[in-house]
Parts: sequence; C-alpha cells; structure tokens
Amino acid sequence: MKKIEQKAEELEVTTSELMLNAGYSVFTALTRLNQFNPDLEGNDLEDGLVVVLAGAGNNGGDAMVIANLLKQEFSEAEIKIYFHKRPRPEDGFSDKLTYTEAEEQEGQDLSDEVAFDAFFMDLQEAVLVIDGLLGSGLSRKVTGELAEIIKTVNEAREARRFDPTPLFVTAIDVPSGLNSDSGEVMGRAIQADLTVTLGLPKRGLYNYKAVEYSGAISLGDIGLPEELLEELEEQVEKEFAPALITATDVRRWLPPRPLTAHKGTFGKLMVVSGSEEYLGAPYLCTVAAMRAGAGLVTLASSRNVIEVMASRSSENTYFELKLPVREEESVLPIFEQRLGNYQGLLLGPGLGEFGWKQGFVLSLDNTQLLKVVIDADGLNFLARTPDWWEDLVAPGNILTPHPAELARLMESDVPTIEADRIKSAREAAKKFKQVVILKGAYTVVAAPDGRIRINPAGNPALATAGSGDVLGGICAGLATQAARLPNYDAFKIACCAVYLHAMAGELARREFGDAGVLAGDLLPLIPKAISALKDGDSLE
Repeated sequence: MKKIEQKAEELEVTTSELMLNAGYSVFTALTRLNQFNPDLEGNDLEDGLVVVLAGAGNNGGDAMVIANLLKQEFSEAEIKIYFHKRPRPEDGFSDKLTYTEAEEQEGQDLSDEVAFDAFFMDLQEAVLVIDGLLGSGLSRKVTGELAEIIKTVNEAREARRFDPTPLFVTAIDVPSGLNSDSGEVMGRAIQADLTVTLGLPKRGLYNYKAVEYSGAISLGDIGLPEELLEELEEQVEKEFAPALITATDVRRWLPPRPLTAHKGTFGKLMVVSGSEEYLGAPYLCTVAAMRAGAGLVTLASSRNVIEVMASRSSENTYFELKLPVREEESVLPIFEQRLGNYQGLLLGPGLGEFGWKQGFVLSLDNTQLLKVVIDADGLNFLARTPDWWEDLVAPGNILTPHPAELARLMESDVPTIEADRIKSAREAAKKFKQVVILKGAYTVVAAPDGRIRINPAGNPALATAGSGDVLGGICAGLATQAARLPNYDAFKIACCAVYLHAMAGELARREFGDAGVLAGDLLPLIPKAISALKDGDSLE
C-alpha cells in the first residue's frame, strides 16, 4: 500500500485526495448499517454522541474527514473529537481538507488529564467511536498513554455490550495496535465491530488471532488509479500472492447455464454420506448439491438412511450400500460400475467411524473419476492411512477440512494450524497435491501450484452444526456442473463454493440475525445467493 500510494502521487493523485476518499469510504460503510442509516427513522445518530479519535498519522486525518461528514449528515448529533499527538485543524492542516466543523467541536488532546476524564465520561453514552489513532505498518508495541486510551475504549465497549444501544467501534484501515501484516496484537489493540480497510485488504486482518479485534471487515475505495490496480492484479496472479475471493471472480468462474441445457448438461453426482448417528448430513449435502445446480444427484447410503432421506427429499435418486456379511462380499464392484455414468463424487459427510466404510472409501479407484470432493469422515479415513496422497493423485480433487481435520491430516495440532492459516492450507495443498479448503472464519482456499485465496467475510450465523455439510454439497454440485468444461479448474470451483456458502450465510443473517440460523435454512438461500451475486450483491 505504501508503494502504491507513492506511485499514485506520481500520477498526481494527492495524499489529500486519498484522505478525503478514505473518509468518505468509512462514512459510506457506516451509513449502510441500519443503526446509522440516515434514511431510517430513529437511527442512533439522529441525536447521538460520536467520539472521534484522531492520531498523528494519516488515519487521524481520515478521522477528521469522517467527523465532518457525520456532522453534515446528522446535524443534531454531537461529534466530539479527541486528538492524540496531533495539532488542531487551525494549526497547520491542509486547506484542501474540509474540517469546517472541527473547530466548533472542542477537539481536545488526550494527554491532558481533564480531556481524558471527559473522554472517559463520553464513552459511557456515545453510540459510535471512530478509531483513527494508528494505521497500518505498526512495528512496535503500544504502551503508556496510548495503551491506556485503547484499554479505556475496549472496557467501555465491553461494559455496554448488552445495552439497548451498545457502543459501536469502527476502525479506520486497521484497529489501532494490530499488526497489519501478521495480525498480532502489539501490546494492546482496539476491539472493533467494523474495520474499513482502505485501498487494498491487509493480510493481518484475516488471520485467526485478529478476528476478535477486526470485527466485520469492509473494503474502502480510496480512488487508487486503475492502472496501478491492474498492475497489482497481474503481480498477484504471477506470484500466487494471497488475495481475497471477490464477487467479480465468482461471477467469472461460475459454471455457465446455457439456455439449451438439460439435466445431463449439468452432470450427475454421487454422494456417499450418512449413518445411523448422522441422518441429517446426507440430506444437507445432497440438497445443497442440487440447490447449487447439479443436474442429478444420487445418494449412496445404507437402507435405513435412504428410508429417512426419501421421506424428506423426492428430487434425488438412491443407491443402497449393503453391509458386507463376509469379507469377500462387497458392493464395491457394482458401485464402481455405476460411477462410470457420473461426473462427480462427494465422500464423507456423516459416514461415521465404521471400519468397513473406511476400507470402502480407500479402495475406490477414484483416479478415473473426474471430480472428487472429500469431507468430514472421508478426511478422517484418509488421516489414518499412511501416504494416502500417493494413491489419490488427481488435480481435480477438493478436500474440505476444518482445522482439527487438517491437523490430523498433517500430523499437527489445531494451534499450529490456526497460527498461520494461509501457510497451513498452502503446505497441505502442496503436500497432498489436492485443492484444500481450510474452513473457519475467513476460509482459506489453496491449490497445489501455490495459488491462495481468502474468503472476504466471517459470519457467526454459519457457526452451526451441518454448515460444513452444506459447503461440501455446494462444492460437489459446482464441480459436477463444470466437470465437462475444457478449462475446468478445481481451485476456482472451490473459491466459488466458499463464496456462495458465505453469501447464503449473509442472506440468512440479514433475515434471522447472527444467532439461531440452522444449516437447513441455508439450502433455499443457495440459488438466491447465486442470483443476488449475479445482480451485483457482494460480501466485500
């Protein structure tokens, strides 16, 4: 970002222009939220108090722009500006920056004890805090006075968490005190509800340990020249650098749906799922695959699972997997013969831990299959088999582990996997020669060739049993549709699946809130997510 901003100045885009655009981006992100939407009667800013923290760097300037925009939009709101090691606007601010309201807002320096006491009292009733204390590039620990300011904001936010009008904290670019590259807390960091990261996403925000500090992440446009962004995109593609999955990517990569299509055009998928303990998994993954657009889906499972499933879904077909009475008896030959008519295979959701199923999964000669997605117990079976990836070499395969499953596959532990999710996913994809979807907040998708993408949104509504089964179904459904395409790319399919799953979760959150969403609620929202995406909606 520093290099790009320098290049932008060479192209006559001034720091002042970038700052004004940055402030407007944060203001726009805030006013999209219901509680601060000026078009909604009774919004929290109609006559509320806003505390703006303006530090010495560019983030402080951005904060001042936001203060001015808020005052213009919400004339009855009280905007209180507190400076930290920054002169007041009349003491040397650029004429190009419009701080017309700042001088009337009694901006105070937080190094003054009286000002700090007033700041403390304001936090008890403020509806919004704008964090413009520090920006990206922080390399040393936050201590002393600044650490005390951050601590005071965090304590006020926590104390008012269950108030009818809680304290909402918005960070500019990066929460103050968070390392923008690693996501490490440098001594102490602001805990934000929303971070509007400016220009380009900062890698540290998407690290697991940073999630509780960054809150929701929105990308703010600061008016960088298009030619610089195009150069950067080329560099990212060339170097396989980490990047976000974007709505533009997904629109471009989704399998086409021609008008002349029939069900065979969109492929046939076999799903091996379900057991007596897990009767929901086969329903969730099978219906998700159909909702994602697969032409025909067959569930292969035991008779009791099929009987339960048939009472819930009438659109898919079935293949019974019979428990072998003797070792020499096996349904495998008949099953493999059936697979010759299919383009995709989903293995693992809710299979349980029965030994014969492990042998069944591992003995499948699935290298002849075009597309295989392995999830849940399918991954656990693999983890118990030495050097399994030597016999399962297929660039079209997709693995969908959560951190514990990946830890078992990598003979590691969850803290190590979570410490650097990008590194963990990339190493696994390279070692196993498969595309890896590392699930969790800001899901990571990695390809064997080194490509890496990060889902742009975390959503607690998706933290529910069966959500992973839905993702597996979406992934297999998309893979089956794209199987016959000459330019099939499992990595791009995995990125599309992750994004659509998150988009369905976002639609569910908008309808139900972030608690109480069931995995089954996502199923009818999958086609709606595809439609919303095509109509211009996005997670960014």
